[in-house]
Amino acid sequence: MKTIILAGGYATRFHPITAKRAKPLLLVAGKPIIDYLLDAYPLSDRPIVSTNRRFAEQFAAWQEQSGRNVEIVVEETTAEAEKLGTIGAIHFLIQKLKIEEDILVIGGDNIFEFELSTFLTAFRGNPLIALYDIGDIERVRGRYGVAVVKNGQIVEFQEKPQNPGSTLASTACYIYPKEVLPHFQEFLSGATSGRDAPGYFNAWLLKEKGVPMDAFTFDTGWYDIGDRASYIEANRHYANADTWKGENVVIENSTVKDSVLFDEVRIVDSSITGCVIDRGTYLEGVTLRDCLIGAETVIKRS
Repeated sequence: MKTIILAGGYATRFHPITAKRAKPLLLVAGKPIIDYLLDAYPLSDRPIVSTNRRFAEQFAAWQEQSGRNVEIVVEETTAEAEKLGTIGAIHFLIQKLKIEEDILVIGGDNIFEFELSTFLTAFRGNPLIALYDIGDIERVRGRYGVAVVKNGQIVEFQEKPQNPGSTLASTACYIYPKEVLPHFQEFLSGATSGRDAPGYFNAWLLKEKGVPMDAFTFDTGWYDIGDRASYIEANRHYANADTWKGENVVIENSTVKDSVLFDEVRIVDSSITGCVIDRGTYLEGVTLRDCLIGAETVIKRS
């Protein structure tokens, strides 16, 4: 089995934090997101990390520093408008590396608290999808791919539905058997722009190709780090602290709650709630809530 870790997105929803930084390399409680996955990686075959040309040097530097035994494969894209999409990225790797075996596909910006070895053991030859029960229809609506499951099999798949059939959210963790690999190209040849996400592919496999699909449901933690709130939540959990602070952070006469502060941040006479503040920022005399603040920013009340 080959493992593909998808790390080629541009994370535009998280700009400016990820405008010049690969999201899987963001620190959560002082450790890159991708390392949470690799720390518990159970297979002997080294995983493939799929990234883009813009972030290739960052991943090379991370690999050299961490000593991770991974194969980095680079898509020749440098901007959001050029990206291949998730299914396109998988197909690119299948073709480039001539993959002819089962594949484990994982989103590099996700942290899972189930054991990957347990997930692999649950594989019985059908596509296997990891599902997390959100437990709230309103939280699922229009946000996640959703699976309807009966007796351990997925009988319907919906991509970000307005009327979800369940609260079982599809996470970025899949196993596709080798027999399914030719279907990636077939699906892409007919997929319209914006409809090449895994949810659409899974729904197509199920409905149009009649491929049986198994469910792996889990109730341990899952952090899909796609925006400010989810990034703060993951840091709060793994740091076991209301606010994560990097190195050389200075807070003077200020209140800081539910936030993430990168290195060299200084906050004076301010109130900060629910913010992610990039390195080298200086804030004085301000009240900020639910903000993303880029590196080297200076905000002072006049």
